[in-house]
Amino acid sequence: MEIEIKLLLAPTGAYKRVCDWQLPSQLQQQRTDLLGNIYFDTPAQTLRKLDMGLRIRRRGTQREMTLKTAGKVCGGLHARPEYNVDVAAERPDLSLFESGLFSPAEVARLNAELVPLFATDFERQQGVLQIADATVELALDQGSISAEGAELTIAELELELIEGEAKALLPLVATLMQQQPLRLGLDSKAARGYRLAQLQAPAAIATRWPASADGVLSAWQRNEERLLAGEIAALAPLLQLWQQAQHWLDGSEQQWLAQAQQQLQCGDNGSEALARLLQQPQYGLCQLALLRAWLLQE
Repeated sequence: MEIEIKLLLAPTGAYKRVCDWQLPSQLQQQRTDLLGNIYFDTPAQTLRKLDMGLRIRRRGTQREMTLKTAGKVCGGLHARPEYNVDVAAERPDLSLFESGLFSPAEVARLNAELVPLFATDFERQQGVLQIADATVELALDQGSISAEGAELTIAELELELIEGEAKALLPLVATLMQQQPLRLGLDSKAARGYRLAQLQAPAAIATRWPASADGVLSAWQRNEERLLAGEIAALAPLLQLWQQAQHWLDGSEQQWLAQAQQQLQCGDNGSEALARLLQQPQYGLCQLALLRAWLLQE
């Protein structure tokens, strides 16, 4: 089971190296790699409909095939079963995975139908961190997703839990957010790739959501994404979500978010006003308060 928190860097601004953050302990096993990834599915998106993602990753002369299956996403916390196997070929062969994931007939059919859909290419700076109750891998990814001549930027910091409980990541996330503007990331690289390749429609603006910390957070992130994309209709529900989010914030966070609401309401351009707010560390810390409330009640 892969458990990670995905943090998105602000749309503009200088990015740190992974070793530049002040961390609670020494970063071990540091390395930098150039990673090339090709994602595969059938023309009918059989795997995507099963909430699966299949890729072959190239790291130097090595290749690894990975299958991620259905899991749970709350805000920036992603928990999904993951299967990996070293391969030599550039085309997937599902028979190399452990038995039980697919029947022999499904393997034969899927192998015959798999086609490349999109690619991600990025530099990954990573290291392993030992904190009080957990071992964590930090990975700073900077590069792009490409499909049919279109591109999206990748600029994110992933904290993958190697050992321990997910809630042990929360103090580390807060420490990172206080040093550089970061916000919780909702979508995987694969999900963004499917949309870029026009294999899935853009996510819809959230107009209804559960009245819970995780429900409000996920809807906040979706409407944040749509407003940054220029969809002004996302502004009203985003402001409503910020009002509801006050329930899980402390006094200083409540004050900051109330001021942010005023700035967003008064701004001539909602997407530009939101982009400016993303440059402030308090933005991500308010999101983190909702993730904390959800994790601590689990």
